Amino acid sequence: MEDLPEGLALSNAGKIAKRLGTISGGRVLDVATARGGFINTLMKTLKAYDSFVGIDYCASDESRKLMESAKKRFEGKPIRFFEMNAENLKFEAESFDTVCISYSLHHLANIDKVLTEMKRVLKNGGNFILQECYCDGDQTEAQKADELEHEWEARIDSLLGITHNKTFTKQRIMDVASSLKLRELEVFDSTHPVDCLFCERKYECEDPKNQATFHNSIKYIDSVIKRIKDYPDLGTRNRFKEEGERIKEAIAKSGSAPASYLFIIGKA
Repeated sequence: MEDLPEGLALSNAGKIAKRLGTISGGRVLDVATARGGFINTLMKTLKAYDSFVGIDYCASDESRKLMESAKKRFEGKPIRFFEMNAENLKFEAESFDTVCISYSLHHLANIDKVLTEMKRVLKNGGNFILQECYCDGDQTEAQKADELEHEWEARIDSLLGITHNKTFTKQRIMDVASSLKLRELEVFDSTHPVDCLFCERKYECEDPKNQATFHNSIKYIDSVIKRIKDYPDLGTRNRFKEEGERIKEAIAKSGSAPASYLFIIGKA
């Protein structure tokens, strides 16, 4: 692989990609797929695969639009997308060789039920892949600013009746992984997502204060604020807007960078 920015090179993103390169995924199920970002990562890193199925509950118009964009994005590829509640998967038992869920545990109303369903449809000896960011540990100021934004967005979504919990701690994620009782459990801790290895902007993003990241963060905060434009209580709307402005100031000061995460692989 080409030379990498120092931060990315020192992360475990490369090790995770190398490990994925040893896995023949077979038929893969991606739960809470959104626009299929993790499917794209697996297509680039798995040793081999047969096909993918991406499912999402589509609890909002925004999430439904993400799935529609995913269908267009992967048109012609061996990938199918379905709107489906992961608490009640419409698939036969042991019908997938690999199941995965990426950055979505904190969006689940009933984690245990979803994970039980994922294990039900996973073949004996199949691969279970879990990827989730955490809020504690040795985070940079830029990562803390990103977490501040996430916690604020989670409260807005919760106000609108959309399940969106605070970012988990490392121990909470490990407890979830342990509850699965997987064999050959492997845990990687990384500051950079595997996606960064393939991103054209990886050198630019090495600096959390780069202008592109700043403008994208500001634009996203403004888009989140629009979600409550019709919320009946003016005081609540103004309070969230004021918090959003303070988060913009924090990002302007320290920049923004994705939180560190755990990447966990095990066998059923």
